[in-house]
Amino acid sequence: MFGKLVKHEFRATARIIPFVYLVTIFLAVVHIITTRFNLGVVSKISLVLMVIMCVVQVAVTFILLIWRYYKNNYSSEAYLTHTLPVHPSLLLWSKYLVAFIWSLLSILVGIAVVGAIVLTDLVKTADKLGTISQGYRTILMETGMTNHQTALWLIIIGLVVVTISLALAEMYFAITVGSLSKMHSLGIGGPILIYFAEYTALQIINIIVVLFIPLGVRISTAADGSLTGAKMVFQNMYSNLTSITQTGALAAGQGEDLIIGIGQYILLPLVAIGLLFWTARIITRRTSLK
Repeated sequence: MFGKLVKHEFRATARIIPFVYLVTIFLAVVHIITTRFNLGVVSKISLVLMVIMCVVQVAVTFILLIWRYYKNNYSSEAYLTHTLPVHPSLLLWSKYLVAFIWSLLSILVGIAVVGAIVLTDLVKTADKLGTISQGYRTILMETGMTNHQTALWLIIIGLVVVTISLALAEMYFAITVGSLSKMHSLGIGGPILIYFAEYTALQIINIIVVLFIPLGVRISTAADGSLTGAKMVFQNMYSNLTSITQTGALAAGQGEDLIIGIGQYILLPLVAIGLLFWTARIITRRTSLK
């Protein structure tokens, strides 16, 4: 039954979302053509529109998916949705899986379009291609990731996955809690209020974790402020900032290592998982329709 829910969700969302991607791709093609024919102003306008659309398509995809979750589960349509012969939590997991795939696809389309534009606008000669390649190698050398490129890209992919997962988990949780019987009088304001409260709490927790969890990246700099390297250390950011403040190293222009806390990247996946399972529990036990 879970497969049928996923299939139905894909069919329903595929009526709109792919057309948003096609608009972005169309603008990219227009820009490439106008650039090839040196159409000047038209090329620049198409570039601006394409960049805007790359951002808009992610936002539109996310908003449509979140609205569909609310509409299907907590509006007038919910009376039909909750009569389906499935475990209530599957209504969440099916929508989450489809939403995650569409959200990831929207980001990939944006990256592909931007990549095509970069190749069209910048890589017109071997010298410019070499400059881009050299810049990439320089970044790897300064961050100490020259021999760990695979790990670097896995980390980047992991961050994208976690970001999407957490964003969906936060919204689903806010909608679910904000639609409980005690919040019915607030209407759509209930989920909005819960989301802002949830977002504020998570930001405070995030700051605390960044400052005090003993896990960070040590950024080494020379006396002139230039970056000389980066490596992971088991030290918290707060003690490092306290040390720098007391010694006045930054004010004096001295080379001083700076630790950037990354403990939140361990916390965020746990938060996303916790919110999703909490949401599933509420849907199963406490769903209340108007």
